[in-house]
This record gives sequence, C-alpha cells and structure tokens, in this order.
Amino acid sequence: MPYPLIALIGSIALTAVYVFLIEASHWMKALVVGLLLLSFLWRYGFYLQVAISISLSLYFTYLKARS
Repeated sequence: MPYPLIALIGSIALTAVYVFLIEASHWMKALVVGLLLLSFLWRYGFYLQVAISISLSLYFTYLKARS
C-alpha cells in the first residue's frame, strides 16, 4: 500500500470521526473539513493530510486521557 494512500485514508477517517462523534464547535469542525479539502487541491497536500492525522490522533489521545 503506497504511503500517500495511507495518509489519505487515515486523514479522511479521523476527520469523519471528529466531525460526527466529537462534541466540538461547528467552526472547528468546519476548519478541519476545510483543511482536508484544501489538502486535495494543494500541491503538497500529502503533508497537510499527515499533519491533520497526527494532530487529530493526539487530540483523541488527550480526550481519552482526560476522561
């Protein structure tokens, strides 16, 4: 499996979990979705997808540790 495909699937899955399952404000959800859409249009979108995946993974770890 090529690495860009792993980053693509991971960022889409983590964004979907964030949007549909996490109780966050609507503008934060829109920001995450907007960044994901920007990553499809940008030349270096792979790096943005990796950054989205890492930051959402760390946020989910924070939420799990907090509860």
